Amino acid sequence: MLAKKPEDWPRLFQQQFNAGNLDAVVALYEKEARFVSRSGETLIGRDVIRTILGSLIYSKTQLRSRVVRAVTVDDIAQLHTDFEGATVDSSRKTISVHNKAVEVLRRQPEGNWKVITGDPNARE
Repeated sequence: MLAKKPEDWPRLFQQQFNAGNLDAVVALYEKEARFVSRSGETLIGRDVIRTILGSLIYSKTQLRSRVVRAVTVDDIAQLHTDFEGATVDSSRKTISVHNKAVEVLRRQPEGNWKVITGDPNARE
């Protein structure tokens, strides 16, 4: 599944993430994409992103997304996306998840959009 317009990206992410399809989720990112961790560290590359998102999928995290704002200039887009949902912690307790993310996407040569930088906590 490919994002044909920037605003499609969060919905596709949500669908594939909630289905546990890690390969499809990671394919929504460019190879050298950046991911900003909660600590503020910038992590580079799909392998690192795969590890982070894989641990969330493994913990049965389920998310809903809502695009708050989308700004596109030529082949670059910035999204403000709210994510809400729930996850299960190590003691099997369900806890709420809330993220106010900023994603920067680039249009690929074949026309679809992929994330080049994602910060799930940028607007908190």
